[in-house]
Amino acid sequence: MQGRHVAALALILAAILLLPAAAVAKRPPKGGGGGGSSGGGTVSTTSTYVKDYANVVDGVEHDLVPVDVQPTPDGGAVTLALTSAPSPTGAGTGPGVSWLLKTNAVGAPQWQEEVGCLSTPPGAFSDELSLELTSDGGYVIAGGTIGCGSGDDCPAFSGIQCGLIERIDASGQPEWARVYDVGADGTEFHAIASTSDGGFVAAGSATNTSHDLGGLVVKLDGSGNVQWQRQIGPTGSDQVYLHDIRQTSDGGYVSAGQLHDGSTTSTGAPLESALVAKLDANGNVSWLHAYDNVGSGGGVTATVHALSIVQTAGGGYAVGGNWGTPTSLNPSGALLLRLTANGSIQSQTAYSGGLYCLDTETCTQLGGAVNSLHQTADGGFVLAGDADLIQAGEPGLVPWLAKVDGSGAIVWQEQDYQVTTSGGALSQYFAASALNPVGPLAVGPTENYGNGHDELLAVQADGNGAVGNCSQVHPGSPLTAIDPGLTELTPDVTISATPVSQSPSTAQTLSTTTTATPAQC
Repeated sequence: MQGRHVAALALILAAILLLPAAAVAKRPPKGGGGGGSSGGGTVSTTSTYVKDYANVVDGVEHDLVPVDVQPTPDGGAVTLALTSAPSPTGAGTGPGVSWLLKTNAVGAPQWQEEVGCLSTPPGAFSDELSLELTSDGGYVIAGGTIGCGSGDDCPAFSGIQCGLIERIDASGQPEWARVYDVGADGTEFHAIASTSDGGFVAAGSATNTSHDLGGLVVKLDGSGNVQWQRQIGPTGSDQVYLHDIRQTSDGGYVSAGQLHDGSTTSTGAPLESALVAKLDANGNVSWLHAYDNVGSGGGVTATVHALSIVQTAGGGYAVGGNWGTPTSLNPSGALLLRLTANGSIQSQTAYSGGLYCLDTETCTQLGGAVNSLHQTADGGFVLAGDADLIQAGEPGLVPWLAKVDGSGAIVWQEQDYQVTTSGGALSQYFAASALNPVGPLAVGPTENYGNGHDELLAVQADGNGAVGNCSQVHPGSPLTAIDPGLTELTPDVTISATPVSQSPSTAQTLSTTTTATPAQC
């Protein structure tokens, strides 16, 4: 992963890591876009596939960190990843930017481009973390930036980040880009969703002068102008970060993330609770609940993260994330939490690999995470994220894709990764997923074993999780369903409407080429 992207994603990665040792090993032609070409490999003609894609600019490959994917109306998909622009000086790599790849129904590239501020100074970046289709067939992407037209709020070399949102038409041409600042010490968007009025709603965080985090929800019109904003915390020792947001059927919004109330383990490591907030159409908070294990003294005892949320067909909500307890001997796992319309727990399931002991003194729990989830027509869910796999006697993360029924029972599960010549996994996780008529499409990073570059791994499975006779689809060490025993909590967090400053951004696009492998199966 590029160093500048490590800086841009440090907060997110730190926020979603679990405490057990196994989890700590882990954790998006002429300027103006469109066009581009693909090369390398043979185009797949099958509806299911496993393919790798690389970002190439003037013959030089740039590393990719996939972060989001969305299905498109033509049966294809568009994927968002982090990458780097060519260096303005011709030496080394340039600033961190984003990369969009449009593919057809069989995974063949149609166009690809870099998006962001391509000529900012060293240390600056424009990294987008979330992607959504717009009502006119285009795209909107959201994330954060240092520099990129942010003026005095988040200038290059300041270390202070502003939120960044860019709207792009269906052919990849930029329509507008805006920078947003709420927190005195930084603002970032982690998720964006289209709204029924043609606008958008974005969620993330704002950091105050004490370096405390508050969750942030901003409603925008179709041109990126702020209509209203809400900040959830920080309040005293309580800090909030929001990972995902969706518009609900009543015209309001639901957002998911995490709450840190100041609780720590005996060694001082923070304990965090999953957090879900329901807002009405005007941004007023209808309810706010946290979810965690609670000890005999009334304090929280686990770390729980809500990384993805959807509204279910019955009007409630399903939350995907991870759950872990402080010591390596206690359970941990990927998490599916089902809530009623008012946020009460309807059902809860964690997916754990159990206890693994290297010797009589070294043991760890095998777990995972749900980074993305979708409800299926039969009332079940497709889950995408990561799971632990024993490799050379040590636990390591690999991409995990699963289907569960409405009660959370596993219907099928698989681990999708390439291997080195010695059998080690080259891929660690699925960052995002989408559902299309074929089945689930999941994307994440993988290493090109030949040149050492990080590339985009895309797995298009059918509704049963099958990808033909594919050597990269592994049954692995199956996770089993257990009860995490979470309790619903009501946090005492301040809700405010902190003003948002906004300014135009100088973001632009640069068409690139891509190498796409033949379908591996």
